[in-house]
Amino acid sequence: EYEFSYPCGSQRVRPDAIFCTLSPVEPSLLTDQLRTNDNEVTDRADDHLIIGTQYLYLFFRLHQVLVRRLNIAKDISSRVCKNTELRRHIDRLTYEGDPNEGRIRYEAFLSLVYSLVETGTGLNEEPEGAKFEDRVRYLLGNDSYELATMDKLISHILKHLQHMANDETLQNMIEIYRRHKLAGSFKPSAFREEAALMSEGENMYAFQICNVSKIDQKILHFEYLGCIAEDIEDDEDTERDDNKRGLDDVAMEEAEQVSKRPRRGA
Repeated sequence: EYEFSYPCGSQRVRPDAIFCTLSPVEPSLLTDQLRTNDNEVTDRADDHLIIGTQYLYLFFRLHQVLVRRLNIAKDISSRVCKNTELRRHIDRLTYEGDPNEGRIRYEAFLSLVYSLVETGTGLNEEPEGAKFEDRVRYLLGNDSYELATMDKLISHILKHLQHMANDETLQNMIEIYRRHKLAGSFKPSAFREEAALMSEGENMYAFQICNVSKIDQKILHFEYLGCIAEDIEDDEDTERDDNKRGLDDVAMEEAEQVSKRPRRGA
């Protein structure tokens, strides 16, 4: 089993629940060359930049919903302990007046969420999703109605993780991100040019993660880029046009010189 540590605790995961692994970062001469030729940098040195496919965009959106619902569960866990009327209709987890009841109740909710993850990865044969809504209501009361569809949310997240693991284009984008991160900074123009070469003609999104000063929070900005592979093709077409115009100009100059030469017998 693998053990993952989080700020709120730890969790063990079986090896067959791991969708993919990342190999050590391999150096790239293309990355080094593009970075050398690019003087543009992000506004803040600790900003992170990545370009990804629609799967990554949808995963970030689902992750946002997940974090929001976990915050709701944590807030309800603290409030329900202070409501004497509501306490009669929920499960009793500890003695009355326990100052740690909110934390205990929230950890019990997280255990339900972990069981959904195990069910979604095939590690738990019991249909936890069918009983999840009732268990949440007994644990947190009727105000937890927003958490009733957490099983569907977890299912969508797991499916997108599988899609991301099998998306070769996204894996290439992750490798580019890791190389730029290893270099110590992110250069937007170089990053985009390299991503365009590896984008396989897919529609892409740009993501920038910014730290909020003085507080432990981050802001994620994203932008729809479309098919950035066309940018490279347009640049190549422009270069070919420039070369063609250059040859035409030379031909015209030579024709003018020939026309200005004195004709014999004139």
